[in-house]
Amino acid sequence: MLNSYVIIDLFLPFIIIVSIAADSTIVQSCHQLLACVVRKKCVKIPYITGQSGGSLINKEIYNDFDEGIDYSCIFATGCFDECNNCPLCQTSKQQLIDVLSGNERSSTSECSVLVNCASKCVQQSNFDFTKTNYCLRHQCAYHCFDGSCPKCSVFITRLFNQICINGDLRKKTNFKGQCYEMFRAIVSEKFEEQFKRSGRRPAIDIRTNLLWSN
Repeated sequence: MLNSYVIIDLFLPFIIIVSIAADSTIVQSCHQLLACVVRKKCVKIPYITGQSGGSLINKEIYNDFDEGIDYSCIFATGCFDECNNCPLCQTSKQQLIDVLSGNERSSTSECSVLVNCASKCVQQSNFDFTKTNYCLRHQCAYHCFDGSCPKCSVFITRLFNQICINGDLRKKTNFKGQCYEMFRAIVSEKFEEQFKRSGRRPAIDIRTNLLWSN
């Protein structure tokens, strides 16, 4: 069986799919969360940047990015108060409950494809760590970026931007564009086959970057 922190670490990337309000107080509180993430080292920037050598953009950079984030730290052990003050994190708790309880969402519900995919991972793997981990990170994660759950894409892109800026990733990889453009290229490489089959492109653009900008 998976312990609670392992469960949080596996599921949080797929349940931060919540409302982003325009109110400046809410936006500021979520910026405080991002600052805490860096301050408490919930993101392992030296690890991520240390893995990203050379100018080749490939799916391994996504995997390193994913592995370098301690989601249980963000959600509970490191930034608990900041998470509670940010609607992104608050609402994600309900998403986590839905996934763990196996509740399926109707096709018209927000981010239903992503949440239902994650719920099926739990049911079909019977909480086997290896199977659940693979299913969530390499199959369901695609739905964060395929346009079916824009708010997930916004948050994860913003988290990558924070790492990109603090770790100077563009310089280390000789990438000439903006951080969000770099992440779009990385996501495209990671889920290349899925995007080809669906005829879609990663739902990461300038609007995603500006929706929750500094």
